[in-house]
Amino acid sequence: MSVVVPVFNSAASLDELCERIATTLDAADEVSEWELILVNDGSRDESWERVVELGTEHREVRGLDLTRNWGQHNALLAGIHDARHELVVTLDDDLQNPPEEIPSLLKAVSGAVDLVYGRPIAKRHARMRRIASRAVRGVVTTITFGRIPTYVSGFRAFRAALLDDVDREQGNTFVLDILLARAAGGIAAVDVRHDPRRYGRSNYSLGELGKHAVIELDSLRRLAMGPGGRAPSYAVRTTTRVPAEDADMAGQVAGS
Repeated sequence: MSVVVPVFNSAASLDELCERIATTLDAADEVSEWELILVNDGSRDESWERVVELGTEHREVRGLDLTRNWGQHNALLAGIHDARHELVVTLDDDLQNPPEEIPSLLKAVSGAVDLVYGRPIAKRHARMRRIASRAVRGVVTTITFGRIPTYVSGFRAFRAALLDDVDREQGNTFVLDILLARAAGGIAAVDVRHDPRRYGRSNYSLGELGKHAVIELDSLRRLAMGPGGRAPSYAVRTTTRVPAEDADMAGQVAGS
């Protein structure tokens, strides 16, 4: 399975994030192989340098460095396109989504259920942000006749095949959950822990939440109207090293 994490000014949390993901997935019966893809979305701190170091320390870790700050959903799409496994999990870089809950999401992806959200038992966001988020989700759920549920969150597990027909030309403003909901046969949620923020501060002010609401509604409009003007959703500046096993295989092919 592939874990994709958008990274923005999160150098301080990356070591703990990587360690907890590795500990959880190495012990999970549901996981035989896994990778962690860290997508640096125009960070202004030392996040990319730390991603590179983690890639050398852990064979399962790979990094993508985007050319600028493209936005969370665009960074996620970049990582998903780079993923190598059939199941994908996304979570935030601030550890409010506990990596220890990943197996619960994976267990719920089965049968007709293609997409599972982690539904926080108790959200640790500011009260005004919770109210604003709930209002946006209610509007979107209503106008999509319940196709996009109110419990949508950034903590997701889904079959990578849901995005097989989604290319890089989605534009700079789109919402991943709309594309997932369009393709998913079944959508579910599981209750998960939501921890207090210990690193940095939220990038989502009320103004940013309002901006995201406009983007989400516009994404729905464009989806209903069909493809419009095409534009790249992201551009990758560089990636971390090729995993050792791939390098060995490349050497064998070159020498054959």
